[in-house]
Amino acid sequence: MDRDGAPSSSHCERSVHVYTPKGTRGWTQLVERSVLQSLYVTDGSFIVMCVVKVVPDDPFDDIPPYIQSHLGALLDSADGSDVSFVVGGEEFPAHRAVLAARSPVFKAQLLGSMADSKMSSITLHDIAPTTFKLVLRFIYTDVFPADGLLARDAPTPMEKLQDLLAATDRYALDRLKLICARKLWDDVSTDTIGATLACAETYNCPERRKKCVDFFADEKNFKKAVLTDGFVQLVQKFPSILG
Repeated sequence: MDRDGAPSSSHCERSVHVYTPKGTRGWTQLVERSVLQSLYVTDGSFIVMCVVKVVPDDPFDDIPPYIQSHLGALLDSADGSDVSFVVGGEEFPAHRAVLAARSPVFKAQLLGSMADSKMSSITLHDIAPTTFKLVLRFIYTDVFPADGLLARDAPTPMEKLQDLLAATDRYALDRLKLICARKLWDDVSTDTIGATLACAETYNCPERRKKCVDFFADEKNFKKAVLTDGFVQLVQKFPSILG
């Protein structure tokens, strides 16, 4: 405000800012300090006029739960389940239609001409119970499991991610496969690059493979990586990788 109490005509800004409970915002510079002191300060103080409008919460903000929560609850309750999987002695009830909609492999297995389509209980091999549980959770909710769940029955989270990546390749869950590949790359180092590249080769992840090769292209990285057990195992499994 000017010294006479009228709104300033030279230093004003008209705009709308929406303030949420999670944070505040404002102007980085409304008026220079020297101008403020020369034009607006009286007896060591000045007046700023602003308008605050308080609006009620939008009722549409309180939307019902997403479909993920509904399907997640369906998985947890097993209501209406029409097939179950036995993995490592544990039983996992599920719904054929949901699995078939999310995975072409499950679609062929459960709704096609395979013998499994007539069975109410199917035993799976070469997959850990916790890994299959994470796969089911993603199929129903499209949510990647929390990091804490990844290390429950594996020495390291990376090994659990490798198990999960194998399952995504097995059931053609391309979105989860991509997420796993990205997670593996997040923790890449000279100690883990060999295992990461082996996974990319094994489970057909061309983008991750290219990143790993680019990583090796750095001479400093290569000199450290070749001394690791992971690199030795990589060369033994894929001898042509150095070609």
